[in-house]
Amino acid sequence: MSGATQGSLRFVASHTDPSVTRRACRAAVALAVALVLAVSPGCAVFDSTSPEEKVAVQEAQLKDFIAQANSWGADIVAWIPTEEIDPAADSRNIGGVRKANEYEEWPKYYYWDQILELKSEGARTPSEMADDLEPWLEKEGWRRDEDSEFPPGEQSFERDYYRDGYHLVVEVYTLPPPQVQTIAFTIVTPQTDPDRA
Repeated sequence: MSGATQGSLRFVASHTDPSVTRRACRAAVALAVALVLAVSPGCAVFDSTSPEEKVAVQEAQLKDFIAQANSWGADIVAWIPTEEIDPAADSRNIGGVRKANEYEEWPKYYYWDQILELKSEGARTPSEMADDLEPWLEKEGWRRDEDSEFPPGEQSFERDYYRDGYHLVVEVYTLPPPQVQTIAFTIVTPQTDPDRA
């Protein structure tokens, strides 16, 4: 124990009012020790996790995030009847992994992104599909946050949903046929965090 810590303990012990209970005295001593350790050079508590271990934790998190976003995205696409989707259109996940900032390798996040072109003579417009999809999304655990949504534009609008730290954006294009009837989905995962292992 350092001289500063011993001195702090003596100070606390010598300045304790006799009417103070033994428990209060112990608490005061513990607090003094904690304060001394917190401000003494070389005594501060630090994270002993190596950079390699932090990367390994984040890689495992990212793998789980990707699997979850892909699964939820596939569920959303499966909800839409295939006969309403234009079979000639290329529809696939065009998302990927991104760094949370451009200056550091970690943390990272993943986004799942798929655009569906509906048949122009289909049963529903993209707007009707978004309306019909909303109760199903809520049943699946997604919660809409209208306060985070931008006002509708001239050609499209978005709806924002959240679930367990994930963010789903449903983007609906509103131009009538002969324009392509499009609805797009993006799921953004949480960022990786080595302290959330």
